[in-house]
Amino acid sequence: MRRLLTAIVVVGLLAVGAGAPAGADDSAVTKDKIKLGVSYVDLAAVRAAGINRDHGDYEKAYQTVIDDLNAKGGINGRKIDPVYAAVDPIGTDPAQQVCVKLTEDEKVFAVIGQFQGDAPLCYVEQHKTPIVGGTITTENLQRAKAPWYSLETSDPDIGLIVDALAKDGVFKKGKVGVVDVAQEKSVVDNIVMPALKKNKVSSTEVAILNAPQGDIPAGQAEMDTVLERFKSDGVKTILAVGGTPVLTAQRLAKTDYRPRLAITNQSVISAYLNTAGSDKTVLKDAIAGNPSYAYNDPTLSKCREKVAAATNETMVETPAPGQPSYRTSAEVACRYVTLFTALAKAAGKNLTTASFGKAGQKAGSVDVPGSGTIAYNPKTHTFAQPVFLARYNPTTQTFVTDAQPTGANTSAAK
Repeated sequence: MRRLLTAIVVVGLLAVGAGAPAGADDSAVTKDKIKLGVSYVDLAAVRAAGINRDHGDYEKAYQTVIDDLNAKGGINGRKIDPVYAAVDPIGTDPAQQVCVKLTEDEKVFAVIGQFQGDAPLCYVEQHKTPIVGGTITTENLQRAKAPWYSLETSDPDIGLIVDALAKDGVFKKGKVGVVDVAQEKSVVDNIVMPALKKNKVSSTEVAILNAPQGDIPAGQAEMDTVLERFKSDGVKTILAVGGTPVLTAQRLAKTDYRPRLAITNQSVISAYLNTAGSDKTVLKDAIAGNPSYAYNDPTLSKCREKVAAATNETMVETPAPGQPSYRTSAEVACRYVTLFTALAKAAGKNLTTASFGKAGQKAGSVDVPGSGTIAYNPKTHTFAQPVFLARYNPTTQTFVTDAQPTGANTSAAK
């Protein structure tokens, strides 16, 4: 049970212009190549834990995009030499082991791709190795001793998502219950509650889960208590912050309580949707937000088609529950290889940890498939992207993203 639930839940600030941090190793950059680590989720381990998740062949997707880049001359004359590492998302040891392999054994220049939770700290704090990817939190960014860039949702973006949900009228019917874990309490205190107050949502109740991380029975029992209280207090909408949507949905399924779910991270709830036997009635009228991008963007479509041709995988925008989402691996590879390339080019011919740390501000903006030209914010090390809402469709049992963004842009949250 511990392995299963963990898998379900999964699916100082570097100064711009500073010199290379002590311990940085730039030997992975030679006159003709860049040794680059590529981290991705080991979905075979997830499936072995009983969760039906298939994102396609990550390694082949990345290799296709990298081969195309190398055939066009690479980055300032250097070709990318990838080192792949699939990370079992169950527990923290596998992520640490992969980090040690890539930084100490392979001695890569940087690592791109997917990072769960606090896993980035092993790279940017302990091994002073640049990364591109992962969720940048305010606390972790302050601990980083190497360049860190990402396209993922950062703490300030959550406020924009709450704004968008409020504008959509999600919080108008009755009391709102906010739930998050103790590790993210500062996000609730400093971002979520001020955003609700700004949007004149005054009838609220907050629950912070204090169960030790990894203690699944304690977490379930605590959530059960929270839901009993919310129900008794007349909470009509639950705002599930961070990684709590799955646990919230799981425990609601054990009751007859059916509040509306509002979710600040759409990608998290997909794990619940793809779990065999999950009760989808708890998702009635559920709505989620995320910084996102257009599926039919021409540049993204072209890149995705190259991956499809190489993998023989059929890409569809919204796969049915339980069906493979091949677009996921293709789009992650297209977007992150392109972002790393843009930053490495901006760093110049003398590619070092120090020059890579200056690259975001030097570039000012980058072109990324799906997002188009997006501006860099040096305070957060993230890039401005539009915020979209997605609504649960009970017929297809999927979240369907709105055709148009909310009008909010992540750069406004910084």
